[in-house]
Amino acid sequence: MGSIRRVHDLLIGRRVAMKVLHPATGRAPALERELERRFLREAMVVGQLDHPHIVPLYDLGLTAEAAPCFTMKLVDGRTLEEIVAEGDVVADPAKLEQVLHVLLKVCDGIAFAHGRGVVHCDLKPPNIMVGTHGQVYVMDWGIARLLGDDHLARLGIDPARRVRCDDSLAKADSDIAGTPAWMAPEQARGRKEAIDPRTDVFQLGALVYFVLTGRPPYVGEGPVAELLMAREGVVPPPEQVAGRPLPRGLCAVALRAMAAAPDQRFQTVEAFKYDLERCLGRGTFGTRSFPPGAAIVKEHESGDAAYLITRGHCEAFKTEGGRKVPLRRMGPGELFGETAILTDQPRSATVVALDDVTVMTVSRRSFDDGFSVDTWMGVLVRTLATRFRDLDAQLTSMRREQLRLRVRERLLVAIASGRPAIWSKLCAALAAEHGISELDVMAIVAGSDDLAIDAARDLLGLAGR
Repeated sequence: MGSIRRVHDLLIGRRVAMKVLHPATGRAPALERELERRFLREAMVVGQLDHPHIVPLYDLGLTAEAAPCFTMKLVDGRTLEEIVAEGDVVADPAKLEQVLHVLLKVCDGIAFAHGRGVVHCDLKPPNIMVGTHGQVYVMDWGIARLLGDDHLARLGIDPARRVRCDDSLAKADSDIAGTPAWMAPEQARGRKEAIDPRTDVFQLGALVYFVLTGRPPYVGEGPVAELLMAREGVVPPPEQVAGRPLPRGLCAVALRAMAAAPDQRFQTVEAFKYDLERCLGRGTFGTRSFPPGAAIVKEHESGDAAYLITRGHCEAFKTEGGRKVPLRRMGPGELFGETAILTDQPRSATVVALDDVTVMTVSRRSFDDGFSVDTWMGVLVRTLATRFRDLDAQLTSMRREQLRLRVRERLLVAIASGRPAIWSKLCAALAAEHGISELDVMAIVAGSDDLAIDAARDLLGLAGR
């Protein structure tokens, strides 16, 4: 249909991209007229969609050969397809987060277009450009659909804000247009009246699917086979395609967006973006489930992840002197295990599941990426974590000293009672009372200069008497 050329704007002195419609060569006159109308409409649509994530159009005209052309921003960068092809995105949390941020920007651009009554209809990785400094542009609006008055009214779009074209251009639509491997079912069936913003929602979900699996929703032996698959709208689960576990949150978002029936999808791009943002904050990371009584983290172990509770309740406790010291109960929305990965110290407590618990894991690398040491936020978070560990260590030391003093007090009272202080009975009673071992009680006596044990007579007394 056309080509993109890199050209030099002599008037402004800048490099720009020029899209040129190929001259007719063996095309039927009717088809030629439709392509010309579609080409001109693309220029008018893009020219009226002034948004940071939609490629800006500069000028419309004719080449020296009288071929229709328009110029637009030349984006130095890579397509989403090239970025994903560089390596395993899912295995690299930092790269996955980067790609998800790209998709969020795409959502902003598409939501803006929907608010102007325009549906893109050809969202796919080659049409998403990422510039060298993080700029994101949605490209190729050649088969965009302009919503009719009934759609605008149903969506609550002010007609004054709609993109406007000449009537002959607004109706320049084929029954079926798009890329079969990425089409929504209503698009593949040629149901033009059913195409609305939810058609783009389907393709946004397909972009997430591509990030997870490295392939489009439909893969067949050629476009016709893929078109037939798209008409059925049956998309294999991402984990089945990838052959490995994937982030469940992202899989769920992709599959819901790609539901065959439009009514079962996210109804707006904003709703899709909301759930995608939640994945960026939580679901990017894996989930784990634990039965009641299971230890999720253990005291004194090294920590390589923190955990966010999404379901169920947990209890955190320490073991001091052989006894359990409860610290706190936690429920959904609470985080634990973060100090171990922020301070590079062993875990300071054990956390067990009180009922069926599901947690999201946040890796050390994710923390490091989010709280880089060279930012003020990173310094603040790590400083607070270190101070917490220091205070926790002081508190633990104070509890141990309190325990030692309580045991000593009981031992001295037993000696002062005037009755024989039978050591074996006294030691067993104190161990049971304080939840510690008899060896711990013996250690307290051994560390006291004024107490002594007469093993032969099984008596406790004062040293030197």
